[in-house]
Amino acid sequence: MTDSPGDQSAFPLPGSGEEGNGRGLTKREYFAVHLFEGVIAKLSVNCTLQDKANYAVEAADALLKALSQKD
Repeated sequence: MTDSPGDQSAFPLPGSGEEGNGRGLTKREYFAVHLFEGVIAKLSVNCTLQDKANYAVEAADALLKALSQKD
């Protein structure tokens, strides 16, 4: 079974195989972390932290979807 792009390791280790040991962050998690940093810095102070986290995850999903589309 093939991982969806978001479930793939952001930094796969050579020879780590399918067992998933040492895989670290997925691409989805990696993108969300960096988007969250930007959201924290730029969105209104009136937004809750949960709203900012949800926005970052939604943006990461949108980014992965856009990157996986073929021309």
